[in-house]
Amino acid sequence: MMVLIKNRGYPMNLSIAYIFSQILVIAYYLIYSITFHLKNKSKILIFGAMATIISSISYFLLNAYTGVAMCFIAILRNALFHKCKSKSVLIIIYIITLIASFFSYQNIFSLLSILATLIYTYSLWQESSKKYKLLGILVNTLMLLYNFSIMSIMGIVFMIIALINSVMGYIIECK
Repeated sequence: MMVLIKNRGYPMNLSIAYIFSQILVIAYYLIYSITFHLKNKSKILIFGAMATIISSISYFLLNAYTGVAMCFIAILRNALFHKCKSKSVLIIIYIITLIASFFSYQNIFSLLSILATLIYTYSLWQESSKKYKLLGILVNTLMLLYNFSIMSIMGIVFMIIALINSVMGYIIECK
């Protein structure tokens, strides 16, 4: 079964791959949400890695190869930050991100995912929860725009929710 939807003048194919990618987005956000309820750092990393792998498969099905590359950078970043949060580790992650970006770049919209990954990496590295939440607003906005560019309907829905939560979290932090 194939349904076509007009997308900026181009037909978008609602294929099995697209539908499966959207199901994976839901699975990603469910698993990702669980991480906020875990107390054990090892379990957080394991669930976070599982969620990110699922997200990378979703991006792959959407032909969003920069998103795939940034997912693998996220897994590497989280593993490295779990061991050490030094400035040299931050620089190494940035270099790896930029190299991966060079090879995965597809179009101008790819820069949204790349920039979001760089900003989120910094937000995780630095120690201020207030800065983390403020940068989260920017990261979620960039990823919302990226999801629009790849036409991930469920990604758009969940990034709107994430954006609202990041704004609320920052407002609460500032009080």
